Amino acid sequence: MAQQPLIHYHVRWRPSGHQPGASRGIVAGLGDQLRSVVLLRDHPDPRRLDLRASLRDPFENIWVRDFNLNSALKVIVLVDTSASMGYVGKVNRLHVAQEIASQLALSAYRSGDAFGLFAGGETINKQCMLPPKANRGAWLWVNHHFAKLKAQGKHADGLLSAVPYLPQRRCLVFVVSDFRWPAGKLNLLLKKLSHHDVVPVMLQDPAEIDELPKSGIAILRDVENGAGQFVWMRASLQKQMEDLRAQHISNVEDACRMYGGKPFVVKGEFSTALLTKYFMERSA
Repeated sequence: MAQQPLIHYHVRWRPSGHQPGASRGIVAGLGDQLRSVVLLRDHPDPRRLDLRASLRDPFENIWVRDFNLNSALKVIVLVDTSASMGYVGKVNRLHVAQEIASQLALSAYRSGDAFGLFAGGETINKQCMLPPKANRGAWLWVNHHFAKLKAQGKHADGLLSAVPYLPQRRCLVFVVSDFRWPAGKLNLLLKKLSHHDVVPVMLQDPAEIDELPKSGIAILRDVENGAGQFVWMRASLQKQMEDLRAQHISNVEDACRMYGGKPFVVKGEFSTALLTKYFMERSA
C-alpha cells in the first residue's frame, strides 16, 4: 500500500454509540463538547468541578460539567466487482478500489472507528465480507482478499444483497464503482441506503476517452461481456463517445443529488488528500 496521509473524513451528524472515538456523539461521557451543568450528587466526578456555577449558587450546591462522549463511527465500504471493474487503462480499476478500501481501513483504525467491507458483482461475494469492527489489521485483510478477487458479471446487484448485512444504526458508507450499471440501479441502491451517510466513489480512467486514437482502425471492447468490435475512429465517433461519457457522469450526479450528496470522482490514481478535501468542502 502506498504511503499516503490518513483520510480525515467528517460527518455532519452525531453517532449514538457508546464506543469512544473521534466524532462528537449524543450520549454522555468523555468528550470536548459541554452537555450541561449538573449537581455533583447526580454526577459524582469532582474533576469536572464548575467553580463559577458553584460560587453563584445561593444554596451552596456544588456543580460539575457534563460532556457528550466522543463516539466511534462505523465506516463501511461496498465494492463493485462486476466485469467493468476489471478495465485496465492508465490504472487497474480493481487495484484502485483496493487502495481506497485499504486506506479507509487504516484511517478508520487510527480514528478509533469500526471498519467493514462487502464486495459483490452479480451476487455478493461471501468470501470477501468483513463485518464492521475495530480492527488494526483490517487493511491487511483487504489487501489479502482483494488479491483473490476477479472482476466478473454483467451487473452489480450483489451490492443490493449486501444492504441487509449493514448495521441498523447510521453508518458512513462508501460505494466504490465505475457505476456502469443499468438505468435505475444506482437510484435503487441509494434508496436502500438512504438512512446511512453515503459517499459514492466514482472511478474513471483517462485512457477510456482522453487517449483514444484520433483516427484509424481501433477495437472497442465491451468489458462486461468481452465482445469486441472493429471501428474506424473519426471525429464524429469520438464526439459521440465523449457525449455518452458526459451523459453517464450527469446521470450519476443526478442520482446522488436526489439523495442529498455528490460523488467523489477518482480520475486514475487515488489520492487520500483529495478525499479529505472532499469532506472539508462537504461540511463547509
